[in-house]
Formats: sequence, structure tokens, C-alpha cells
Amino acid sequence: MGQTVITARVAIQLVAIEYRHRPNSTRSPGQVARYILANLPPDYPGFLRLALHSLGAYLDMDWRGQDWLYSVLEAAHFGHSFRRCFFFDYKAGRSPYPRVTNRGVQTSSEASHVQEEIPYCND
Repeated sequence: MGQTVITARVAIQLVAIEYRHRPNSTRSPGQVARYILANLPPDYPGFLRLALHSLGAYLDMDWRGQDWLYSVLEAAHFGHSFRRCFFFDYKAGRSPYPRVTNRGVQTSSEASHVQEEIPYCND
């Protein structure tokens, strides 16, 4: 198992343990994940922090913990980066343009057509 998979499983277990130890708490599961995140020692690895942040965000969007874990494991199985594993929609809604290359920003032909129609004001 890779670091992403292990970290995701640890995050789920930490939230489950905290949630079970305080059954009468008014905190939601997402708030519990953020509480654990806030109380981690400063020298804890960033992967666990990112996993708890992701888990809290998805629990707040009414995901179940097991659904989050399944999505992380699936993304890790397909070799996605750790950011993409923990935040599935990471830049997913963005179009590929403007593309930044070593020659600067390149726009799509549609965007450059619109640029040509805009009159320039030379003072």
C-alpha cells in the first residue's frame, strides 16, 4: 500500500475513534475531522493534514466516510497525484486554456478570435 492509501485509512480511523469517544457531541463528522486536524502536533506529516482536510470537506458535503475512502483508494489505484486522490475535482472544472508554456500563455482559437474583434485604443 502506498502512502496515500495508508494516510486515508488513518484519517478515517482517527475520525471514527474521536466520534465514538464523544457520542453526545454536537459536532458533525466534518467538524470532528477539522478538530483532529487542529489538534495535531505541528511536526505531523502534511499528508495526514491534507487527508483530514479533504475528509472534513467531503463529510460536510454529505458524503459518507466509506464513499470518500473508496474514491481515494480508486484514485490511488489509477496512479493519480496525492492532491487528485484527496480532492477528486481538483481543477476538474477548468478548461485546458489558457495553457502556459515556455513561450507564454497560449489561448484557444476561439479565445484568440474574440480578442481580434476587440478594438485596441492607442493613445
